[in-house]
Amino acid sequence: MADAEAIADSSAAVPDTLMLPEMIDLLSPVPEPAAVSWWPQTWGWAVLGGLLLLVLMVSAWRRYRHWRANRYRRAALQQLRRRLAAGEGAAALAEVLRRTALAAFPRAQVASLRGELWCDFLNQCTAPDTPCFDAPSIARLSRLTYCPQSDSQHSSDIADLTQRVERWIITHRALSGGTGD
Repeated sequence: MADAEAIADSSAAVPDTLMLPEMIDLLSPVPEPAAVSWWPQTWGWAVLGGLLLLVLMVSAWRRYRHWRANRYRRAALQQLRRRLAAGEGAAALAEVLRRTALAAFPRAQVASLRGELWCDFLNQCTAPDTPCFDAPSIARLSRLTYCPQSDSQHSSDIADLTQRVERWIITHRALSGGTGD
């Protein structure tokens, strides 16, 4: 009977004329759930994160080493463009090409090459399906190196040879993996 009196007392405290919004206001608030942590909950995620960090660091280190190893290419292209802008012509092409080869390969392998041997060496250092030079282009480069710079008839030859030299500087690869002396 005590329960019946408690129900009667509680119903007496709530008037019968309450509307729905007023009844909702009488409800106790819903408890908020605990915040979800962004930190991984298991050790597997920590290992995966560590491995990912390691892969990123190795990749960055390799890219940096590749960038440093190709520093001579960037310097050669910069020097070639500067010297061609100064009007040095074929002499600049021949000298920068030879210096780049000496920077990338051992001096004993490169220094004595001339003519067809020089052409063969240059083409062996590029992809087999895209040789940069042929015998006539090497002959033109050798001939134009000693021609007067004022000949305007050689401008198309210089443009073609410039394109070939730039392509070789950008695309050559070392055959033995060694660097120049």
